[in-house]
Amino acid sequence: MTQRMQGRDVSEIIIGSLVLAFPVAVTEEVWNLSVEMSFARALVLSLSSLVFISFFVKTIYRHNFSYSSQKQLLRRVMSVYGLTLLVAAAVLFAIGKLPLMTETMVALKRTIIVAFAASFAATVVDSLGD
Repeated sequence: MTQRMQGRDVSEIIIGSLVLAFPVAVTEEVWNLSVEMSFARALVLSLSSLVFISFFVKTIYRHNFSYSSQKQLLRRVMSVYGLTLLVAAAVLFAIGKLPLMTETMVALKRTIIVAFAASFAATVVDSLGD
């Protein structure tokens, strides 16, 4: 795991996110699920994304991992998930399925659902670049 997140890491995360964000975002199932799903379940989905990303990153970089790099792990996981949420929101906005002003909770849940899949692709692509 590199000490700092560099521009290359950011571009790998964005590209990795786009690999799954677009195909997931354009499905009617995601749109319907975001209306029907409770916000508590969306938060569970978000938390499980963070846990899975953490395990994956820690497994990939286990040979470089020490107690002192836990902050680094946390920064990497939060960066991957944060960028993935932004990519998911951007894709949903681009296709006209992000009703932030009219249905904010639906927009947030929809973004979390799309980011769930996209965050895994982002993590894999980011790990391939190191």
